[in-house]
Amino acid sequence: MSQSMLTGRTLLRGMLRAERGRIIGAIALLSCWTAGEALVPALVGATIDHAIAGQSLPLLMVWLAALGLCFLMLSSGYRLGARLGNSGMNRQVHLMRTRIAEHVMDPGYRPATARMPGEIAAITSVDTTVTATIIRQASLGFSALAGLLVCAGYLLWANLWVGLAVLAITPLGMAALRWLTPRLSRASDRLQSDIAASGAAAADLMAGVQVLRGIGGQDQASERYRAASRSAATAGVASASATGRIEGAQVLISGLVLLSAASLGAWQVAEGAMGIGTLLGVLGVAQFLSTPLGTLVSTVEAGTRSIAAADRVAALLADGGRQPGTRRPAAQPDAALALDVPGLGERPLVFVPGRFTVLVCANDSMRHRLAKLLSEGSENPGTAAVREGTAAAAARLLVDGIDAAQIDPAYLPQLLRMAPHQAHLIEGSVKENIVGDAALPDPQTLQLLLRASGVDELLGTLPDGLEHQVQGRGHNLSGGQRQRIALARALSGGPLARVLHDPTSAVDSVTEANIAQGLVQLRAHAASNGAGAGTLLVLSTSPTLLHAADEVLFLAADGSITRSTHRALAENTTYEKVVGR
Repeated sequence: MSQSMLTGRTLLRGMLRAERGRIIGAIALLSCWTAGEALVPALVGATIDHAIAGQSLPLLMVWLAALGLCFLMLSSGYRLGARLGNSGMNRQVHLMRTRIAEHVMDPGYRPATARMPGEIAAITSVDTTVTATIIRQASLGFSALAGLLVCAGYLLWANLWVGLAVLAITPLGMAALRWLTPRLSRASDRLQSDIAASGAAAADLMAGVQVLRGIGGQDQASERYRAASRSAATAGVASASATGRIEGAQVLISGLVLLSAASLGAWQVAEGAMGIGTLLGVLGVAQFLSTPLGTLVSTVEAGTRSIAAADRVAALLADGGRQPGTRRPAAQPDAALALDVPGLGERPLVFVPGRFTVLVCANDSMRHRLAKLLSEGSENPGTAAVREGTAAAAARLLVDGIDAAQIDPAYLPQLLRMAPHQAHLIEGSVKENIVGDAALPDPQTLQLLLRASGVDELLGTLPDGLEHQVQGRGHNLSGGQRQRIALARALSGGPLARVLHDPTSAVDSVTEANIAQGLVQLRAHAASNGAGAGTLLVLSTSPTLLHAADEVLFLAADGSITRSTHRALAENTTYEKVVGR
């Protein structure tokens, strides 16, 4: 089933089908537990009536042996059955978390719903566990039914009137509990949603705490988190109240069942229709009815929570999915890049292959649109339609005339490397963040690569050089240091087309000048080796990069496009205002 058709209920059904073997085994073993629990008071009563009342030692030994076997059955059944149910639950939690990670990290992931990273983390950590709980509760629920059947069979065998009375009251009680279930479902759904929202707010607050302190926004951010936390607390109270009402009703129903059994049982003993031992067995079994009944109620509660959590997991998995491209054109360093953007005067806007081109945009909205396009390779058609007010065509990035969205995402990095403005680093060494598992280039190329990215200056401040360990998301580095490492990663990998967005915005002017000069030298070195320098397209207004570029394309606010050099365009007052601000 495609992820776009995925719902919470289909997710749960698929999970139950995948674990049906473990669930069936867990039900069989846990049924031995519930049946054994139900039979304990029955065996005690039989021991009293047949062995103790008759003062027969052999019968006493027989009934005690039967009682011992019963205890062995119930203890082993629970231990092995719980192990099977929990293993299936934990396996599905792992599979769901892996599936979510693969989905959000897929190159084709284009979410239609804006989600904070903390929200995705909350769904992955909390909702997946709640969703998979249905596996364990399903095993317990069906085993509880087995326990109820054993109880019913014994009560009817011990005394017809007592059995009928107990079995008549129990379904009525379950119907009353079923009436309370929708309230719990609504309260549980709101609780899980608010927990996810508060977790997202906390995660994103901690991720940006340094920036917030710098601009004095920590108080406002803290208040937003407190509001989300208060909402989650209120939902928690509502959910606990609904759960408490159900548990209170459960205790009341169990009390009514036990009272009815005791009253009718005493009357039957007085009439001589039932022995003392049997009465004790009946009372014990009637008392035990609260256990499988409570398990069934817990199963219903867990089911409502699992459905609510599964809906959120399914919504995340269905959000942003698109059919990945399958085309694999031949790789070449001097690939022709073009932008097909509705609203541009020139469609498509073609860039000279193999050259270093800087794109300057005077219109801020068009600049933001191009920045998103050059970072992701394509535009969401739905977003384009909303912006244009019609079913407008989406903007496209073309590689040798082929839409980047039609190229196999796993193959696309061999043709084109897109580096977004935001630098994302992983936990590991500086070397791993630049080349990954690949080997470093030859010493001369490596030196030029490090200079073209400004990492050569950075290594002088790091005691371990390229082996210096970077913390998750680069928290132990400054913004400029993270940006230089990300630029080195974008420039590594040999000659191929590259698209960069403001790659030097976080470094000082001296470092930026060195980077611009290093870019020219790195490209000249690649061209001298005969492999080609590769097409380089940069979206920026940096005068230093503009001066180093082979060509500048200026998109004026009126839609006109000028192709020239930075030196020649400097005479244009409109251009000068854009690059000088």
